[in-house]
Formats: sequence, structure tokens, C-alpha cells
Amino acid sequence: MERSQVCCFSGYRPEKFNLSPDEFGSIMQELETAVRNAAADGYRLFVSGMSRGFDLWAAETVLKLRKELPIQLLCAVPFDGQSAGWEPAWQALHRRVLLEADLVQSLSREYTPDCYFVRNRFMVQGCSRLICWYDGQSGGTEFTVRCAKRNGLELVNLADRQLSLY
Repeated sequence: MERSQVCCFSGYRPEKFNLSPDEFGSIMQELETAVRNAAADGYRLFVSGMSRGFDLWAAETVLKLRKELPIQLLCAVPFDGQSAGWEPAWQALHRRVLLEADLVQSLSREYTPDCYFVRNRFMVQGCSRLICWYDGQSGGTEFTVRCAKRNGLELVNLADRQLSLY
């Protein structure tokens, strides 16, 4: 698939979000709107990094909308056994998403200190739009947003509470 038809996601783990239940519902609605808008713009493949939080919520959104839109989900797994130390509910969600995904790409057989950065570069280099939740906190999402800007990707930052392109 051409890069112009591929969109990826990046955002925080659940513990980095400081949101009320109402705000969480708003994020999910904004995420759905962002995926619908991307599909309307011709995006057909959506790539999730499969981490707890935003990545898995985005993957769930794509799976839900895939029933009505011509879109597919690619799970970019940083290493085999990624969810091994997670809480059971997150492990179950991770497993379900992997089973329902159209494509799964595991980038390493085992954990390495840079496996998440390798995964983030893999996603950014293969797409032309990034849908993210980035409010300035340091970490992997910050790295991915900076990498996306350097590579000329369109950014849709849901933390800005608007769905405009930057």
C-alpha cells in the first residue's frame, strides 16, 4: 500500500492521562472522528503500536469502524511477548486486537532497550499521517511526534481538542 494511504497512531499509556470519565469518552469520540476523517481523505491502512492506552484504543476504533469503512488494521508489535507483564484485562484486549487485525508485524523476537523506538520509526517511515495524543509530556510519544514532523507527516493532535491538520 502506498505511504499516502497509511496512517499511524501514537499516544500515552493510561497512567499518563489525567482525565475524568467524561473526558475519556470525549477522547474516544474524537479518535473515531479522526479515523473517519482519515478514511474520507483516502487512508486505508491504520497502524497501531499496540501499547496499553492510546495505541490499543486506536486499534479498537479501527476494528469497530472497519465494519462500515474500507479500512484495515496493522499491528506493529515492538517485540514478541509485549503484553506479558500487563494486567489481565490489558492482556486480553491485546490478544483480541491481534486476532482481529488484518496484519501483524512483530519487529523483534525479544525485548531490547530500543525496541519501542524501532517500532515508532517503523510506523512513521511507512505512513503520511499521525493521529496522536500529545500534550507535551516527554517519552515515546514525544519522540514519535518529533520524528513525524522531521519526516513531513500530517499531524492530527487530539490533545489540542481540535481535528485540524498541522
